[in-house]
Amino acid sequence: MSPVSEPSSADLVIVEPDGSVRAPGRNADRRLRERAGRYRLVTDAAGLIVLRGEGTGDSPTRRVLMAGEVISRTTVLEILNMIATASWRGEMHVFGPDATRVLAIDQGSLKHARSDHLDDRLGQVLYRNGMLSKAQLDELVREVDPERRLGQLVLEKGFLTQDVLFQQLQKQVEQIFFASLLAREGGYAFVSDDAAEAPVHTVHLPIAGLLMEGVQRIDEMALFRERIPHDDLVPEVQPRTSATEIEENAQLVLAYADGERTVDLISRETGLGTFHTVKALYGLSQQGLVVLRAKRSIDAAGVRKLVADFNMVLRDIFMAVATYGGVDQTRSTLEAWISGSGYGPIFGERVDEDGALDAETVVHAMLGIQVENPMEGLLQALHELSAFALFAATTTLPRDQELALSRDVSQRLKKIRL
Repeated sequence: MSPVSEPSSADLVIVEPDGSVRAPGRNADRRLRERAGRYRLVTDAAGLIVLRGEGTGDSPTRRVLMAGEVISRTTVLEILNMIATASWRGEMHVFGPDATRVLAIDQGSLKHARSDHLDDRLGQVLYRNGMLSKAQLDELVREVDPERRLGQLVLEKGFLTQDVLFQQLQKQVEQIFFASLLAREGGYAFVSDDAAEAPVHTVHLPIAGLLMEGVQRIDEMALFRERIPHDDLVPEVQPRTSATEIEENAQLVLAYADGERTVDLISRETGLGTFHTVKALYGLSQQGLVVLRAKRSIDAAGVRKLVADFNMVLRDIFMAVATYGGVDQTRSTLEAWISGSGYGPIFGERVDEDGALDAETVVHAMLGIQVENPMEGLLQALHELSAFALFAATTTLPRDQELALSRDVSQRLKKIRL
């Protein structure tokens, strides 16, 4: 049995700054060659371009029945409701800022889903739902290849039975659906294709029921996140006289709230998943049965990765100024700022020749910090450092190079996440 598949770079099309179009993706290249001809630009929006062909008399099997821009948190929900009510058959593509998700719909039911977001992959779903340990997931990922998919390996190794795997594949499809509903920006397109090949793995989930649950989840999760803003918080049981009238999921979560496990870890070890774990903790917190505090320990690997991500930005800045002989000036200015800002104990008083920080210096400093949300503090400090490094570089760069570097750095920083 195959896991839900994911889009790849085979569909990549690039619009160059001069307006020319090229299709490096093999699938995109083939499909565009099949549509050779003259087109007019109908409209464009953020992440969406619509072309209309001239003089094509064919009766196409693939039709774009609807396309537009996501303008609110209810856009995708309303479109899916209309599609299900009309019993349209086809694929709903949701282009969000973080991922592209595709929902296959037929006769008012969700039949299949795919996504290019890492969290939507089958392995991550199994890990998050407590079906696989981290060691098992790592072992499977190493062995996955075009001939042996992760779902097949799970069965071969006896990690899951076929019926349990099928349930988890269904949960994966549901997750992609609910994640699609959360899109607040981007674009969408509903495509009908009578000649499309049927996916290997299908489900049959009525859209109406999913939409009702989706609306509830969206509204409830917004409420829950006011008290539990992220999944790195650590629930800790409080002294109490009675724990009666607690629903089953809450009782399970309460048993794992040992003051050491994070919300994320509890959701995986209980197998409840993020939504039901956060919902249970919200209720327990309201009753005063648990308190949520920041995780005190520092993930050294996480610190190293964060520093490495920002070092790439700093190296880009120093590489740009090197062309104009401004490396020494930029470095001395940056080091003076580090000293004066008070970040010296964290970053060290010196940066490397290429502007990079020493990751081990930062790790050692972070291990000694006892504050809430230390990683968020480090992220903020690194953003400040990068912003000043870019500012320092402007004194040595021509205006056009300054603007180009600023755009590049801005795009890179947007992609850095904890």
